[in-house]
Amino acid sequence: MKCSHSQASFKTRLTRLAEVVSAIVALCVLPSFLLAQVNQASLLGTVKDQSGGVIAGATVTVTDVQKNVSRTLTTDSAGEYVAPNLDPDTYTLRVECRGFRTLTRQGMQLGVGQEARADVTMQPGEQTQAITVTEELPLIETTTATLTGTIDNQTVNEVPLNGRNYINLLSLRPGFVNAPGGGATKQTAMGMRENDNFFLVDGVNNYDWATGQEIINGYTLAGDAATILSVDAIQEVDTEQLPKAEFGWKPGMQVNIGLKSGTNDFHGSAYAFGRDGAWDAKNFFQPTDLPKPPLSVEQYGATAGGPLIKDKAFWFVGFEAQKLNVGGTSIINSPVDTSLGDPSLSLVDACNAVGRANVTPLSARVAGLPAGSSRYTEGRSKPS
Repeated sequence: MKCSHSQASFKTRLTRLAEVVSAIVALCVLPSFLLAQVNQASLLGTVKDQSGGVIAGATVTVTDVQKNVSRTLTTDSAGEYVAPNLDPDTYTLRVECRGFRTLTRQGMQLGVGQEARADVTMQPGEQTQAITVTEELPLIETTTATLTGTIDNQTVNEVPLNGRNYINLLSLRPGFVNAPGGGATKQTAMGMRENDNFFLVDGVNNYDWATGQEIINGYTLAGDAATILSVDAIQEVDTEQLPKAEFGWKPGMQVNIGLKSGTNDFHGSAYAFGRDGAWDAKNFFQPTDLPKPPLSVEQYGATAGGPLIKDKAFWFVGFEAQKLNVGGTSIINSPVDTSLGDPSLSLVDACNAVGRANVTPLSARVAGLPAGSSRYTEGRSKPS
């Protein structure tokens, strides 16, 4: 009986351990499905023959070129296929059907949140005969009425950015304006108010409801952002106007940042930028007897990615830091407790000037003293 009880206890613990592991796996996997609608891409289309008739039961294989991850689909009775929840990347489409030549379409670039259409026309022949088509997806979006735009990875990496803040790239998109003067909450789109834009990072809410701007890369009232997402970690920046229902938070522009991902090849980058004020001229309005304020700006970081399990799981990390020492020149006059012969500069001279003038003394309330204070009543009538 004792041995039986021990076995039952061990099974109970093993069951609980399996439940905990399952819960952890669910917490790691579930968010990817919840965020798929707003961050991942979709590929759909219709498979037809040369006469325009639809082909049902055709095998469609969609392959991520960088990760070598494939998804196999079958066309329905209307000859249509849909491949949702695809990572933004370059894909190859392969279509096979008995009695038709195998068709392969290469070089299809899918962006963040993009719904791309790739229709296929099959030609009669043996499956061993293959046709390879190298063609980019059409630039005109035909699957939705949403006005979309993408700032691709090449633009993100090559356009000079003071402070390396991707928000400065949004002015490249039509309808987006940085209001004169800059600073926080000064970005408008489509003629809307400054706080009518919405921001996401890899499908995750990045909107600050208090200020109406982004949290990461959000400008402060003075200076640059306190938290910056490295542009080396950004795959592309997707913008949407007249968005679909899942983007129903704000009426302006929806800005979705797609982060890079690991691939089957190890890759990475390292960088460092610096600026020193040694060669800078002194501010024109600065007094000559004051030293030139300091200026030192350092920004550095690195990224790396690769396979965790080849063709199955991947990793990517990025780091960036800023060190700033920027001084400014200002002159402030403060009263002193010694006589300088000027009541505007010396507390002693100001008090003596009041004493010499036959004026009504300050009340205790204004002076911050209790009512009836002897300091103000000695030798004089009690102030009202």
